[in-house]
Amino acid sequence: MTLSRIAWLLIVLMACGLNQTVVAQQPQRNATTLKVVFEGVDGVLAENVRSYLELLQYNGKPTPASFRLRYLARRGNTSIQHALEPFGYYHSEVSHEIIFDAETTTVSYSINPGPTTSIATIDYQLSGAAKQDDAFHRLRRDLPLKEGQALHHTEYERSKSMLRSLAAERGYYDAQFTEQKIRVELSEQTATIVLHFDSGKRYQFGEVSVCCSNLNEDFLRRYFHFSEGDSFHTRDLLDLQVALAGSDYFESVEVAPLWRQAEEHRVPVSVRLTPNKRDYYQIGPGYGTDTGARLTLGFDRRWVNDRGHRLSSILRLSEVQNTGFVDYIIPGKNPARDQYSITGEILDRTYEDIDSTLYRTSVRDTRHYDSWQRTYQLAYQSEDYRFGSAERKTSAFFVPSAEFSLVSTEVDSDNRNLIDNGYRLSARLQGASDSVLSDASFLSLSLSAKAVYSFSPKWRLLMRGEVGAITTSDFNELSPSLRFYAGGDHSVRGYAYQQLGPTNAEGVVVGGRYLGVASAEVDYLVAPNWRVALFSDFGNTGMEWTMPWRQTVGIGARWLSPIGPVRLDVAQAIDEPDRPWRLHLTIGPDL
Repeated sequence: MTLSRIAWLLIVLMACGLNQTVVAQQPQRNATTLKVVFEGVDGVLAENVRSYLELLQYNGKPTPASFRLRYLARRGNTSIQHALEPFGYYHSEVSHEIIFDAETTTVSYSINPGPTTSIATIDYQLSGAAKQDDAFHRLRRDLPLKEGQALHHTEYERSKSMLRSLAAERGYYDAQFTEQKIRVELSEQTATIVLHFDSGKRYQFGEVSVCCSNLNEDFLRRYFHFSEGDSFHTRDLLDLQVALAGSDYFESVEVAPLWRQAEEHRVPVSVRLTPNKRDYYQIGPGYGTDTGARLTLGFDRRWVNDRGHRLSSILRLSEVQNTGFVDYIIPGKNPARDQYSITGEILDRTYEDIDSTLYRTSVRDTRHYDSWQRTYQLAYQSEDYRFGSAERKTSAFFVPSAEFSLVSTEVDSDNRNLIDNGYRLSARLQGASDSVLSDASFLSLSLSAKAVYSFSPKWRLLMRGEVGAITTSDFNELSPSLRFYAGGDHSVRGYAYQQLGPTNAEGVVVGGRYLGVASAEVDYLVAPNWRVALFSDFGNTGMEWTMPWRQTVGIGARWLSPIGPVRLDVAQAIDEPDRPWRLHLTIGPDL
């Protein structure tokens, strides 16, 4: 063997030995776990650093090879600086250190964000038809970008999005930015924002085509609050869709602008409707501590004719009272908000020694004004009744009435039947004259209020109250349905339904001239969809305002079901400690 071959053989053997050493040592390095940490920023800055820092994908995993680890660590310095720039930090300093030990390899970043860059000037220019649109001038004042504040790229992007959204909403279909940029002066730590927006012309509503309706088109047009030639606004289309969907005439509603068919800055609108089933039947068992077991049978004819008239009828049977009514509904000039109705009703009640049968027919005019609702009604009623073993009497009254309600709510994002904050205010005034188809003259006023207030995501305060008064020429002639009673699930818990009030010689509650009820309740979310409550109720009815008020206290459980809270309460009358605790079960919204 020659000397040269021996030399080559030694080189090969040394290389193999070195390779074996590397192979033997590499698993030891890979066996360590990588830990990535950084300090110097928190909050949204830290969140953005985490989204930019590539090395974090190895955090808690086996450490990469040494050369790749060092490459990624150096690259992380630049990534962190880029992560801070959207928040106006263009002078940040970042350093890192790699620390090895037996089980963990740690990459530790030290971050100094440095001074923030502020907005020196905003070059905002608006051209096109929007220059004369007040909505864009109001938006200019509301843009999140302000001179002198710290530069945040997210606010810059949000400002652009707000301009685009307003343009789309108000029919500036050809709107575009002619110039949009941020100029940063690093030496001065300032920025200039340039936003030049050309809206182009505003489009108008074109022809509206309606397809597949079972109703008269002239009637459907009463739902429209825009006409051909009006300036385009997506709110008008959304209002139309919501109104038609809420009418119960249609199973599905699709309202869409046909931008591709627009000509001469007029966009046609397509309204496609799928009729609902004409007849609707319902049957439902139930139970309430006020009414006992009950059964509801219902029949609705969603449209009687092509002018949108409707028929609704319900029969409710229970241990306490049976009710049947038929309601014929005629849409008003604005069908989504106004309606007239003619109602026939029979109510038969036998409870706590009160036996009553009421026959009533009425005509109503109901209007909605955003949060407000008002109802005017003319009713004629005849009631055959008896208190205990007293002689049966029959009374007749022609009763005009007016009712007003104001409702404001903030609903739970996951369940619209659950109220986070809100209130309801109601007032009802009714009366009769003995000279107009009535056995006595009277005037009755009742006021009620309910409120829900959330202290936190778990704690709520619920309050309600009601007061009422009657002035009359002869109270004894007023039938039970025209008097005030207290007690029950929605009144003073701890007492039975309509158990509170003046009594006759037999001890039968005959109702009062004055009413006062109040309640305060605190509930707490103990688990998803479950609350517990503590409450106290006050109230009574009487012939004078000096009537004694009854107070109860109780505890309850709430199941937040998809159809609204299911409440189970037990309450005790403080004034009558010998009275047993009373159970109350109710279902329905808080307001």
